[in-house]
Amino acid sequence: MPRRHTSSAAGALAAVLIAAACAPATAQEVVGPALRGSIGVQPEEPQFQPQSRAKAKAEAKKKQRQKAGGIMGIEGSQAGAATIPGNLATDQSLLPQPPAPPPPLGGLGDEPTEPAVAVPGFGITEPSGAPLTKPPGTEELAGANQPLPPKGHELDPYVPIGMKLGSFLLFSEAEVGTILTDNVLGTKTNTHPDQAFEFAPNVRLESNWSRHFFSAEFDADRSWYKDFSVQDDETYYARLNGRLDVTRRTHGNLELGKSQTQEGRNSISLTDIAGTQTNVQEQHITAGADHTFNRLSIEAEGTAANYDYSDFGGPFDPTVQSGVPTVDVRDYREDDLRLRGTYEFNPRIATFVEGTLVRDKYKQPVDVNGLRRDSSGFTIQSGLKLSLANQLSGEIGVGWGEQQSVDDKVAPIQGMLLNADLIWLPSPLTMMEFIARSEVSTSTLVDSLGAIDRFYQLSLQHAFWNYLVVGGFVSYEIADYAGSDLVDQRVKEGASAEYYFNQYTSVYARYEHTDFFSTDSQSDFLENEVRIGMRIRH
Repeated sequence: MPRRHTSSAAGALAAVLIAAACAPATAQEVVGPALRGSIGVQPEEPQFQPQSRAKAKAEAKKKQRQKAGGIMGIEGSQAGAATIPGNLATDQSLLPQPPAPPPPLGGLGDEPTEPAVAVPGFGITEPSGAPLTKPPGTEELAGANQPLPPKGHELDPYVPIGMKLGSFLLFSEAEVGTILTDNVLGTKTNTHPDQAFEFAPNVRLESNWSRHFFSAEFDADRSWYKDFSVQDDETYYARLNGRLDVTRRTHGNLELGKSQTQEGRNSISLTDIAGTQTNVQEQHITAGADHTFNRLSIEAEGTAANYDYSDFGGPFDPTVQSGVPTVDVRDYREDDLRLRGTYEFNPRIATFVEGTLVRDKYKQPVDVNGLRRDSSGFTIQSGLKLSLANQLSGEIGVGWGEQQSVDDKVAPIQGMLLNADLIWLPSPLTMMEFIARSEVSTSTLVDSLGAIDRFYQLSLQHAFWNYLVVGGFVSYEIADYAGSDLVDQRVKEGASAEYYFNQYTSVYARYEHTDFFSTDSQSDFLENEVRIGMRIRH
C-alpha cells in the first residue's frame, strides 16, 4: 500500500522560508509605480507638489487679505489656487469681467484709427449729392432758404466717398451742358424758343471727426441764354454748418446761409410764378439744440431770415425796352421757432410731433393798395418715421397751418398740411419715391395774403447693368389763394437717363414738360425743356 503523506508544522515553516527567498528576484522583474522623487519613469499626469514652508507663509498672508475684503486678497487666492490642477478658480471664463472702457471722446487730436479704404459703390444719394446714411426726412423739402425746387434722391452706381484732406472730406462735382426750350418766356401766346449753356457746380467740405461736426457747402446753377438773357438762371446757395457735441445725448448746432433764388416761370413757390423774373437775395442764421432721453428726443431750433428782392424794370415782355425801373417793396424778414419731439418705439418705427411759430415783418409795412402785409402764424403736424427691412423708409406727417395778417381786411391762410418723403426699394436696383410738401406761402402779387402751396411728386428709377440709370417722374402743385377766386396749378412730367463711365464721369439727358394753368387764363403756358450734358465729380 502506498505511504500516506502527512504535514507538520515544521514542513509548513520550511515552505514559507523557501518562498521568501525567491521573492526578491521576482520583484526586480516587475514594473511598479515609481517612488516619490524617483529618477525612474515618471507618470504622464502631473502630481500635486507640496508647497515649501516659505510659500505656505506667503499664501497664508494673502488669505488674510482676502478675508479683509480687499481686491488684492481675491487676486492672491487666485494665484495660490493656480497651482492646483482642475480648480475652478483658475477658469477665467467663470470670473466676472471688468466693464469695457468707454470710447474716446474724439474730436480734433483724437481721431480713431485709420479705417479700411472706402470704395465707391451702388447706393442712394441725397439731393445735395451726399450719400444717404439715414431714412430721409421732410426738413429739406421746405421752400424757405432753398434756391431750387424740391429734388428727390437718386440711384447712384458710384456713391461718392470724398477726397480726404487731413481730418476733412472734400466732395466736388459739376454739370456742364445745354438747355433747349420752346417757351423761354413762359407765355401763353407768341412763344419764343431759345437755348442756353449751363454750368452747375457743387462743392462740399465735411469734417471726419468722431465727435463734433463741421461742413461748408456751395451749390450754384448758372445759365446763359442766347436770345433772352433776362431768363438766365442765377441761383446759388452757400452754407456753413457746425454741431457741438456737449455730451453723447446733447448737441448744439449753428448754421449761417446765404442764397439767391429767382421768382418767375421756374419759381420754387407756385405763389410767385407770375410776374417778371426777379432775383431774391436771402440770408439766414439758425441756432438749435437737441437732447435724447432714452427713447425720447427733443429738438428746438430758431431761424431769422432776410429776403431782399432786386429792383426790376420794364413790363413782362423783356423785348420791350420802354419800361421805367421801379423799386421792389416786397423785402421782408421772417422769424420762426420750431419744436419737435420724437419717440422711438423700436429702431424701425418712431413717431413725432412738431410745431412751428412764424412771423413775417415787411420793410415797407403798407403796400400800394393800402394793405398791411405783416403777419404771423403757426403750423403743427404729427407723423411717423419708418425704416422697415431696408425697403420702405422715410417720414410722413399730417397737420394744420395758419397765417393771419395784422390787417383785419385780409383773409387768413389756413388749411391741412401733408409732408412726406418715402423711399421704397422693391429691389436693390429699383427705387420709387413719393414726395409731398405743404407750405404756408405769402404773396404780394395778388390781392390776397397768399395760399398754402401743396406739392406732390412720384418718381421711379431703375439701374440697368449697374452703370445706366433711367427714371421718370410726375408732379402736381396747387395754390388756392385765401380770400380770392384765384387758383394756380402746375403739372410736370419728365424722364431722364444717365450713363456712368466710371466713378468720376457720366453723361445725362433729361426731358421735362410743364403745364401751368390758372383761373386767370392769361397766365397759362406750356413748355418743353431738354437738358443734355456731362457730370464730373470727385
